[in-house]
Amino acid sequence: MAVSKTNTDSISLLSSGSNSPTWRSCSYCLNKIFKTSAEFTRHLRDDHCSQEGGSFVCRYGYNGVCTSLPVEGVSDRDYEDHVMKHHAKTQDGKDADGPAWNVNAACQNMAAILNDPKKGKQKDFFTRTWGDGFVENTTIPESLLLPIVDEAYFTPYLKKISKRYKKSSKKSSVTLATEQLTRSTLKPIDGNEGDLSVIPQTFLQPTFNLSQPDTFHKVFPFIKESGLSHVLGTGKTLQEKLSYYLDLIEMQIAHQISHKSEDFFQAVASHDAVREELGKALTAVKALRLKVNHVDATHVQGSLKVLQRQVARQNYAIVYRKLKLMATVHQTQPTIQLLLSTSDFVGALDLIGTTQEVVQQELMSIHCFRYLSSQLKEMENLIENLLSNEFERLTTAELNRPLKEDVLVTEEDRLTAVLYGMLRQRRYNFIELFKDEGLTAMKALMKQTIVEALAANDTDVERGSMLYEQLKHLNFVSWTNLMQRCMTSLKALLNRIRAIHDIMALVLATETSRQEEVVVTEDDRQRLQQSLKEMIQSLCDSAHDQCGRLLSSRTKDGALLERVSSQEFVALAKLIETFVLDCHNISGHKSMGLRLAFQGQATRFVQKFHEERRSKLGAVLDSERWRQAEISPDIQANVDTFFGSPSDATAAPFKSHPVSETIIVRGESYVVVGAALFFLPQLLEYCNCVDNLPTAAPDLLTRLVELLKTFNSRTCQLVLGAGALPLVGLKTISSRNLALASRSLQLIALFIPLLKAHFEERLAPKQKTMIKHFDQALKDFTDHIAEIENKLLTLLSEMAESYLSSWEIKPPVPSVAFRAISKQMAKLHEAINPIWPSNDVQNFYSKFNASLKKSLQHHISKHGVQNNGGPQHGLVTSELIFYVSSLKSLNVLRDDETVEVFSKDLWNVPR
Repeated sequence: MAVSKTNTDSISLLSSGSNSPTWRSCSYCLNKIFKTSAEFTRHLRDDHCSQEGGSFVCRYGYNGVCTSLPVEGVSDRDYEDHVMKHHAKTQDGKDADGPAWNVNAACQNMAAILNDPKKGKQKDFFTRTWGDGFVENTTIPESLLLPIVDEAYFTPYLKKISKRYKKSSKKSSVTLATEQLTRSTLKPIDGNEGDLSVIPQTFLQPTFNLSQPDTFHKVFPFIKESGLSHVLGTGKTLQEKLSYYLDLIEMQIAHQISHKSEDFFQAVASHDAVREELGKALTAVKALRLKVNHVDATHVQGSLKVLQRQVARQNYAIVYRKLKLMATVHQTQPTIQLLLSTSDFVGALDLIGTTQEVVQQELMSIHCFRYLSSQLKEMENLIENLLSNEFERLTTAELNRPLKEDVLVTEEDRLTAVLYGMLRQRRYNFIELFKDEGLTAMKALMKQTIVEALAANDTDVERGSMLYEQLKHLNFVSWTNLMQRCMTSLKALLNRIRAIHDIMALVLATETSRQEEVVVTEDDRQRLQQSLKEMIQSLCDSAHDQCGRLLSSRTKDGALLERVSSQEFVALAKLIETFVLDCHNISGHKSMGLRLAFQGQATRFVQKFHEERRSKLGAVLDSERWRQAEISPDIQANVDTFFGSPSDATAAPFKSHPVSETIIVRGESYVVVGAALFFLPQLLEYCNCVDNLPTAAPDLLTRLVELLKTFNSRTCQLVLGAGALPLVGLKTISSRNLALASRSLQLIALFIPLLKAHFEERLAPKQKTMIKHFDQALKDFTDHIAEIENKLLTLLSEMAESYLSSWEIKPPVPSVAFRAISKQMAKLHEAINPIWPSNDVQNFYSKFNASLKKSLQHHISKHGVQNNGGPQHGLVTSELIFYVSSLKSLNVLRDDETVEVFSKDLWNVPR
């Protein structure tokens, strides 16, 4: 029965177990047979592979598309692995050295069987990646829905089959006996009993083929032995023998048919059924293939063309993109030149970096760009050198412009572009470069200013090495003007430096805050910010050093203080302090160079300042006659202003105060001597001096305290120690002299707290402990004031005691003693009352009253007077009434001070 070729191929594919490798022949090239897999692989590379740049694209597949390899292509090594994995296999999908194909290996390969069995496994039935790798083969676990089948489940089946097996065994034994009986009843043929062993084994071999020489000679041995001459005779015998062999075979076949007729007919019937089912299957397959062809024509081919067009479009887009990149890269150098001409250094560097990345990643295989990377690197180095040179040029031009121009930075945009470029290239040395330029500009500015000053004063300026030595020939005013010009010029230069510093800081902050690309890391930012801070501080320190050098040229050997007034020195101090504050505002850093250079001169000035005032004060005190002095309007005005603001006291305008005998301080009148009035302006001068020389505040404080102690101690020596008697020719130190001295000390002591507060504000925190010297000076003043008061009290008490020692208790009353005491009290009151305030006078007489009461108590007890209302008691009472009346006439007793209160503790007689 004949079947079609297609059906035969389908059946052979389904039932074949052949392991013929796929590399034996090419599925798309006719008459291509290969002996080894290496020849097949070489054929695929030559005829079914395309190379795009450095990538390989496999074309071994339907319509020249391999579904198992990406269309983008792979490297040479990956392409070899792909061929060995997907194409150099057997027809059943396994490797040549792998196991034979079986039905389990047909997973996901039904598309290849239904499509075209001759082409083997097709992987693009549904998608281009369809194949055995579409879904990974996994071990299917046992289903939880199926029951667990054990041996007991098959027990009924085994019992049933065992019965059938026994029946079949009996039937087989009966059949075997029948066959033996039949064989025994057969007629022998030539003495043989139908045994097939008489037939030569050559005829029974499955490889029997007469075309083979050995087989032919076995069948016709006589030809080899006798030749063709005995063919007719021997051939007849051979024919009969072969006929006999045929009869034996036919007899055996008939015998087998007779015994197996039932099974034979059953097999024939089954064959017919199978044939019928196979015909139906072929019809269904044919219909299915027609439908598949229809689907392929109506749906698949169009989609495949779309995919092909899409792939082609992608390839064209890749080519276009490559060409566009090449055109862009080709325009890199002109674009870089254009950016550099507009000072866009960052743009040029970014363009170089981007072009380098494009060349290395996208255009590596382009032959015409093989030298472009090295050219771009050279351009980058050229731009770096250009940035350094441009930065030096800009900073030099900015710092050396005439200082009269108000604009701090004229080319800010270009300088900013250069700084961005240097940060982009991580060239962080621009801070050191700018610092060097600033130092150079500062030195040149100082030299130019000094030369101009010397030339304006007709001084020889030819000797450049002796330039600072020539400054000694300038007078102090010219030298001060030169100092001021230098400081003004340096301040203007530092302002320009500060402006450029701010531009650097702004550029650095902008680069650090970028989100898309971090050019400056956080560590570099902190380091650069610290360098910027140190740079501006260092330049301010250098400016101080330049001015300090100029100051030192004038202050050698004390030349600065020669013939220089205090006002001129203070003006110089203010000039230096102003420059120091300006530098501090610029850099935020306290530069100490100029102050230290000026400190020595300030110390010498303070010493000279103090010595002048101490000598003058000593001379005034030595010539003081300790009389009441008149108060001029300027003294009163200065005192009034001093209690408002000590620093403005000497500069305050005079108020319209008439000449008076007292000075008013906080509403209280003070009657003082001329030495105290001379000392007050000196105190104000020290306050003004510490304002102008804040660095000399500790030295001035020490000197001022020394001067206060000098005034205090010298006053006590001259008054209490009677030192004024031989100096000014006084006959005696009167109570009025003592009262004036005490009041003068009180006036000076009143200013000490103000001086303390004024100096405390101007001392450094570490120097605050020096304020305690004012407290000690105030204590000394207070002790001496009390000592003068005690001196007066002692004089009056001793005088009263001398009178009471001669007191007799007898008429007349008042006695001579009490009259003398009252007279001396009135005389002392007349001396101190115009000088001391009423409270002090009243307190003084209260102390004297207490002292007199003790003395009276002693004398009353001595005379034996009792508080019994007797005559002596009456006389004493009358004396006391006279004494209290005298005190009241002096207005030195309180209202509650009566005779009864006074005499209460005088009597020692117990009641």
